Amino acid sequence: MKTRIYTLVPAVLISLCLGAQLQVTSVRKISPNGVQPQMSRDGQHVVLQDAGVAGLSVIDINSGEKHVVVKDNNVAGDVTLSDGGTMVVYRSARYVNGERYNDIKAVNRTNGEVKTLDRDGRERYAYRFAGGRLYIAKRTSVKSQRLVTDIRPVAHAYVLATEEDDLVLYDGAKRRVLNPNGPNIYLWASISPDEQHIAYMAVNDVCHTYVCDMQGKNVVDLGYYIGAPTWYNNEYLIGQQDQDDGHRMTSSRLVAVKIDGSGFQELPTPDQSMPINPSASPGRVVFENEGQIYLMELH
Repeated sequence: MKTRIYTLVPAVLISLCLGAQLQVTSVRKISPNGVQPQMSRDGQHVVLQDAGVAGLSVIDINSGEKHVVVKDNNVAGDVTLSDGGTMVVYRSARYVNGERYNDIKAVNRTNGEVKTLDRDGRERYAYRFAGGRLYIAKRTSVKSQRLVTDIRPVAHAYVLATEEDDLVLYDGAKRRVLNPNGPNIYLWASISPDEQHIAYMAVNDVCHTYVCDMQGKNVVDLGYYIGAPTWYNNEYLIGQQDQDDGHRMTSSRLVAVKIDGSGFQELPTPDQSMPINPSASPGRVVFENEGQIYLMELH
């Protein structure tokens, strides 16, 4: 299949860049099928849930090659890549007497080895890579296991979780309830690459997206609903602004905003009518559009 590349004409770029820093240079399809893409922190690999193989595939962005990582009919989301893209971690659902359980599994891309890291039962425990180890926050304890050597040094073993409606931060074995907006429903929480800020949505506060520090203080209302926010770098968040009719999503667009609430802009996606689920690293954004995966290049 021939890859189609959409390059934005200069007039569009000029109008886009007035008062904004991010500039979209091209958008191209990198997979004819897939959902919920996740980009490695170095921007070299994308892992996606691939309906074509009933499992997970990884795309090497520079070569364009796509390889099946694991065939698993029960992939249940929360897919993440180690910093260098060597290890893929995901949830796998299983059913016992009609009840659903979620196992946490890891796949080594170099040899295809699959490990079950935690049979976490009925609860979806939060997990995160930090310094080559995967940390699983289990409320009363934090389980960790070294998985990779393609590490990015970190100062803290942070794991961010939403438990019931609370926003909770684990730092090693230390657990703190943050709740920066007070009693609320917290969604889509994530930690910035430099581990200095947290982005999240507060549903009871008009569904706006916010940023706070690691103590849950210095809260900034970004002024908009920005769904599925992902860290582009330490300065910008990219997310989706979608609408629905009460039953299904009817439209969506990708947007970017600085963490101080300034510099809000739309990121144009020519010919892609429903861009959702973005994942980013500096210079690149990957997103899903009607069951296909696209790559956006920026500078």
